[in-house]
Amino acid sequence: MAKKRTTKAKTANKADAGIILLVDVGNSRVKWAHAANGTPKDHASAPRPRAADVEIWADEHWGAYPPPRTVVIANVADADFARELETWCAESWQVTPRFLSAAEQAHGVRNAYAEPQRLGADRWAALIGARAQYPGAVCIIDCGTAITLDVLAADGQHQGGLIIPGLGLMRRALLEQTAGIHQADRPPATGDISLLARDTLSAVQGGTLYTVVAVIDRVLADLRAELGDNLTCLITGGDAPSLLPLLSGVCHHIPDLVLQGVALLGSAEREVAEDT
Repeated sequence: MAKKRTTKAKTANKADAGIILLVDVGNSRVKWAHAANGTPKDHASAPRPRAADVEIWADEHWGAYPPPRTVVIANVADADFARELETWCAESWQVTPRFLSAAEQAHGVRNAYAEPQRLGADRWAALIGARAQYPGAVCIIDCGTAITLDVLAADGQHQGGLIIPGLGLMRRALLEQTAGIHQADRPPATGDISLLARDTLSAVQGGTLYTVVAVIDRVLADLRAELGDNLTCLITGGDAPSLLPLLSGVCHHIPDLVLQGVALLGSAEREVAEDT
């Protein structure tokens, strides 16, 4: 039986003609910001709900906002989630959101994928945001549910990337799939932190942390050997603060890199739409 949706009364609010709502729908969290003149501000985030709970979630987090001029979304969730989000925006704000997808090229970035649209919208937006700030060779590390590494050459050519499990995925795999470790899934007896753990859960946390750091450091070393020492490293995503102090070399932390790219892509799409 189809879910009965509540009648919205929020459309009485007057739209804010200057505001774009930028949205980054990840695997675990939804991040958003408002943009005026292409700059994200008023950042916020919350755990991503199930598709069936989007209406309740959006009422709670966005219901008090005046209707924006448009909503621009980088979405890695499934089609059901996107459909529910689109319905909520239409009913509450009478706005049809724009779901971004990767293109062959945009804003000086050329996509390395043979089928450009298969590159995740969040990775594409991060590439666009990085190119706008750093014109040289760049490596982007996005540390979320999965950790993605993407590389841009100095001329804007995307070199491709890597995807590895994030810290949470690695830890859950060990805790859920290994009987002995699963039985030890409880907080450590002390709060002491050291290189080598003295309880199983801390050993999992430390081992996965150093696994990710080792992969990133090795990839960056190989990239610098290939592209030169002027390679700029950018890091974003929820686990970036945990990883950043352990990484070799300089990494610039840009928490809203994806939303910066969404702002640029959304502005470009709006200009095209207004000209047609």
